[in-house]
Amino acid sequence: MIDTHVHVVSDDRDRYPLNPGFSTNPWYETHPCTGPQLRALMAGAGVDGAVLVQGIGAYSFDNSYTLAAAAEAPRTFTSVVCSDRTGDDAVATVESLVRDHGARGFRWVTFAEDPRIAEPRPLWDALARLGVPVVVTFMADRLPEFAELVPRLPAIPLAIDHCAFADFSRGVPDDLAELAAHPNVYLKASTHAIHAAAAGGDPADAIAELLARFDGRVMWGSDWSQTHHASYAEIADEGRRAAAKCTEQHRAAYLAESALTLWPELRDAADTTGTPPKPSK
Repeated sequence: MIDTHVHVVSDDRDRYPLNPGFSTNPWYETHPCTGPQLRALMAGAGVDGAVLVQGIGAYSFDNSYTLAAAAEAPRTFTSVVCSDRTGDDAVATVESLVRDHGARGFRWVTFAEDPRIAEPRPLWDALARLGVPVVVTFMADRLPEFAELVPRLPAIPLAIDHCAFADFSRGVPDDLAELAAHPNVYLKASTHAIHAAAAGGDPADAIAELLARFDGRVMWGSDWSQTHHASYAEIADEGRRAAAKCTEQHRAAYLAESALTLWPELRDAADTTGTPPKPSK
């Protein structure tokens, strides 16, 4: 089982000072989680590997701790960074983060400093040369715009954060489902999405439909510890239960295989720690 969306916060505030950016709550103060603490939680929850996503709420564009935590446990963690896309050095910054510091993905956030998706084009071109996945974070009202943009963006893996915070109260939204036509588009069916799907019935129905439409290109993510309504183990079990109605092949894709397609460096973690536990009753 691979967790594709977690945020870590150092307990060494002198070395890694907080620099809060956009955030929905002060989770980095109330529920901070270090890399070693996360590894212990994962071991107790049957989660083998994780994608450390830059927590802009805690650190804005200072990726230092995300990168350091990933480097300390390279068999367990990989990292997705985020940086200012508006500066003249945007391309050089990302190239350095990947080539010099080991980042394995870029987070393209549209509700912070820069709302654009298609621009700056030189940055998209650089990400294509680097060959890393791009985690695109936007709200559901921009799904039609994104669908039009995908053919004009580089043909690299594009993972939609939190299923674009879509409204599932009437089932899987058409604007989200239509992205399945693009084979390089993946969905992060995070805890946010699972809870949104619960507003329309059993989340397992929505997850099964998404996996079928996207041919398995759907990945679980906890959003720990920005999301902290329950323990990490309980949130992991929520993720497992959400796959209860899909095929075994799609369940494997959702829990690990799609994530390992984007971040194959985590395959050692998935191959060496055994079979994840079944969900709790």
